[in-house]
Amino acid sequence: MKVVVTLTKKFFDQHPRAGQPTGFADAVKAGVKIHTCRDNYDYWVKKVEALKDADGTLCIREWTGRPFRSPQGTIKEIPAATVDVAKLKLTKGQPPFGACRKPTECYLATVDGVPVDVEALARNDGFTDRRDFTAFIDPLFAKYGTDTITLAIIHFTPYRYGSGENR
Repeated sequence: MKVVVTLTKKFFDQHPRAGQPTGFADAVKAGVKIHTCRDNYDYWVKKVEALKDADGTLCIREWTGRPFRSPQGTIKEIPAATVDVAKLKLTKGQPPFGACRKPTECYLATVDGVPVDVEALARNDGFTDRRDFTAFIDPLFAKYGTDTITLAIIHFTPYRYGSGENR
């Protein structure tokens, strides 16, 4: 059994860096992008449980051209034993909520209930800048009309937040 996670090759139109390469494929290959954040936590928990039960493979892909209108190319395949899902809760606030200059910088994060530095979360998700990460995630707050969202972190490596290992 294979479960596919597709990464975007370029930043989407609403992102401040629209059309520019994300660099995600290279970051996965280099071991820098060690997870991806996805909407629909419950769906991903079930998918990864099924993957593990079948001793399958997580296939990380990217669109070769326009998303949903072009073929996908495989970046890397991860054995089920390495893959895991964690619950990410992001809360967005306004100054003085943390040390932030813009609303997209005002995030607090917990992974499975453990506070996580948003800079580390962004870096481990393959972003070179926290603002790119928050601008990427920010539309989900508007989509749900709330200041707190729950996402799935799909881990590509053995690293887990709260394990004591710094990353």
